[in-house]
Amino acid sequence: MMSDMPPEYLKNVLDGSSEASFIVLSDGVIFHANESSRRKFNITNDESKSLVSEYISFHTLSGAGEETRQLKWADVVHPDSFTKHMRQVDGIGIKTNKERFPATISVVRMNTELNYLDESVNEVNGNPVCFYCLYVQDLSPARLQIASMEEQLDRLSATKDAIIRASGQSMVVVDGDKRILSVSGGITETLGYEVGNEIVGLHIDALIREKVGSFELQNHNLREAQGIRKDGSTIEVKVGLSVATRSNSTKGDTIVMVNDTSQWNERVREKSTNDRISRSLKERSYILDQAEILAKQNLTSKIIDASYDALFVINQRGIIHMVNATSTIVFGWTREEFLGNNINMIMPPEHAKKHDGYLERFMRTGERRMMGTEREVEAVRKDNTRFPCILGLSEVSRNPGEDTIFCGFIRSLAQKKDMERQLTDQTLSQVKTARELLNQKNTILGILDASFHALFVMNEECVIQLVNQVAVNVFGWTKDEFVGSNINIIMTKDVAAHHDQYVHDYLTTGVKKMIGTSREVIAQRKDGSTFPCVLGLAEPQSTGLICGFIRDLTSEKAARAEILEKQKLTEKIVEASFDALFVISQRGIIQMVNGASSRVFGWTHEEFMGKNISMIMPEHHASKHDSYLSHYILTGFKKMIGKEREVEAVRKDGTRFPCILGLSEVVNDGLVQYVGYIKDITVQKSLLFAEAERQASDSLLFNILPEHIAYRLKQDPSHIADHYDNTTILFADIVGFTDRTSSMSPHDVVTMLNDIFSRFDYLVGIYDLNKVKTIGDCYMVTSIPSDKLEHDGCARVCRFALDLLKAVRDFNNTAPQHGPINFRIGVATGSVVAGVVGTKRFLFDMWGDAVNVAARMEQSGLPGQIQVTQEVVTSAGSDFTFELRGTLTIKGKGPMEVFMLKSAKVDLAGRHSTRDKEMKSPPRSVRCKSSLV
Repeated sequence: MMSDMPPEYLKNVLDGSSEASFIVLSDGVIFHANESSRRKFNITNDESKSLVSEYISFHTLSGAGEETRQLKWADVVHPDSFTKHMRQVDGIGIKTNKERFPATISVVRMNTELNYLDESVNEVNGNPVCFYCLYVQDLSPARLQIASMEEQLDRLSATKDAIIRASGQSMVVVDGDKRILSVSGGITETLGYEVGNEIVGLHIDALIREKVGSFELQNHNLREAQGIRKDGSTIEVKVGLSVATRSNSTKGDTIVMVNDTSQWNERVREKSTNDRISRSLKERSYILDQAEILAKQNLTSKIIDASYDALFVINQRGIIHMVNATSTIVFGWTREEFLGNNINMIMPPEHAKKHDGYLERFMRTGERRMMGTEREVEAVRKDNTRFPCILGLSEVSRNPGEDTIFCGFIRSLAQKKDMERQLTDQTLSQVKTARELLNQKNTILGILDASFHALFVMNEECVIQLVNQVAVNVFGWTKDEFVGSNINIIMTKDVAAHHDQYVHDYLTTGVKKMIGTSREVIAQRKDGSTFPCVLGLAEPQSTGLICGFIRDLTSEKAARAEILEKQKLTEKIVEASFDALFVISQRGIIQMVNGASSRVFGWTHEEFMGKNISMIMPEHHASKHDSYLSHYILTGFKKMIGKEREVEAVRKDGTRFPCILGLSEVVNDGLVQYVGYIKDITVQKSLLFAEAERQASDSLLFNILPEHIAYRLKQDPSHIADHYDNTTILFADIVGFTDRTSSMSPHDVVTMLNDIFSRFDYLVGIYDLNKVKTIGDCYMVTSIPSDKLEHDGCARVCRFALDLLKAVRDFNNTAPQHGPINFRIGVATGSVVAGVVGTKRFLFDMWGDAVNVAARMEQSGLPGQIQVTQEVVTSAGSDFTFELRGTLTIKGKGPMEVFMLKSAKVDLAGRHSTRDKEMKSPPRSVRCKSSLV
């Protein structure tokens, strides 16, 4: 069964990589970060539950010339965004200390069996089983390298012609169409031209031809040819060819080295003996002239020793013929220990024993594996330590009868900086010479094309000699169109008209206006459009060349304008805030305030700036504030950062006020600041206090009066009087209360009444009744009719009365100290008048005939019984059982039939549970007919 997680051993594979790498699950959660990424992003904790978006902000261009837009993880890994199983995306790396750097991220889509995913995706439980390997390339070193490249270009350009002249040779650079791109100064003297510009652009056959046929660029052997002078005459020359391949292309230009041999051949023809002629002809391939040999050996030795890289020359049997000084520094053997030994002495044993076989196979089959390429290998020093390096290998010559010679360079990846520090000042000077001689055009073009800016090299006549690809992209001309043209083609007309005169004045007077400086100018493209840029010029000494770089400011100016606009908008937003806003440093010094701060605190903007933020704090906090900041910076423990808290602040006049303080940390270009806002809540606190008092008052009022009466009284404090047509009234009185309590203490009396009446209050809430009042030992309850409840108002009072007797029995079961108690209960139904009486200690009371009758029912009732009128029996309906007691003479009414309520036919338990639930809801207002009196 397939696992839905990446295999564990993949962690070990990535940990061995020098690239910062992540394994990320499909939901964006990091499964593993290798050691390189931990160092790059300063990751110290367990990242297994972190999101990759915490460390990388993905971006992409929306379109040509448009702003970049941020991508979500789902956009990054969307299947349509991959070409086969890979994609690249730009982004910003975010270290744990919030430092940022530009980056390019390669995303590889794989399944859990380590197969690349194209269109088909395995699934587990319906979900794609895949994960992603992210390789992060930091672009910061590339940007920093530009400045170094520009300096190196100046050095390389400054020494190029001098090295060529010192070697006694001339150089011609030819493109793939055999068109001459550039020449050294020696070729013009040799062939009789006044300036090199006469030759640039010509076909190579116009200068050099083979003994038979046109000049062959594919033949790299050292050979004799004929040089064609300007006047048409010919001279004998010796030519050697090499290809300068650009770093970003498999193609390249051909460098033709030309040596005038006409005088040498003339001397040869003058020799008198056939033996001398035969010996000279036989040995001329490697013995030219003793003085010339010594000079060239000296020059070659200096060139090789000047290299930053270790250089070896070996024969086809692997025997070392030549090494440079750098080789002795890198590997630890002396030059004498190297010469005559097999090159496999610098290889690990597992490769050393196979090396001679590689050479033998190459000599036998011509199959090229390493020849003409570069690859990363491992080398061994004299002390047997190993180190990673770049090995480049090329075949030098293979003429008939000659041994094949191989030249290799080894660039240490581990000790390059150490090696450079060990080189002497003399060696460093020789490096400059060797760099140009060994890699002239290729090095210059590589450096030019590596730059982010447009670069030009021109001569004293302002004719362009070299340009890079960026110049082509920026201005629109091709390199062929640039080379040989005057530099003023990239200038506006008003500047171009005077440019040659500027250069002439400088060459005449030596007064530098632009040389060695940079300034902002306007440049012009091929299509006539103009753009702002920074122009910098430098003149290498004794070269007759001027190097210039042009940095397009269009995007930068647009970005600056946008930043300025955003800054202005931010300032307006800050100033428009109703709350006080402060920006302070890590030492608590105020660096920015808004207008609201002055309005709230009373200090002016000038009085705030440069002062410690503790000036707005009470003394007991102000004295400790700096220590708070120091503790946070030291420990990183956040008490206030990222939170809001109610605190007390102090105005300029010394008054204090409550406020809400919010504080956040802002990091901008490594600068840490704290932004805080302060909201004065004096008014809000007053309103909250008033609201609390109002709620307490309402609570007390609702406890005294029925809810609907309390609301009416709050809205209209005038007298309230209502008439109810059909209201049921209940009176309950303790039998023999006076005699019982005469021997009880006041405390016991109150305790007893509170206990029993609290039980009654609970039942009032269950049955939605209104407790009117208690008078001594008498308890009065009514049912107020409403649209929802009037159909069962009498029935609810009856059930209340039955439960009231049950509550009394429960009370008696607790064995009260002074013996059991008993109640008489009377209930009547009829019309009443109700209202609020008085202005202090409000009382909601009722009056009317029904109230008097209910009181008489209680007074004439029997202990432990519920006595009711005929109207109650009629209103209560068939849910209850009543028993006729007989006819009684009731004061104020005369003879009346009265009944005893015995029980309810409907189970009351269900009713109780329903009422319990209803008590959890807010009390309902009671609607009634009313009249204002």
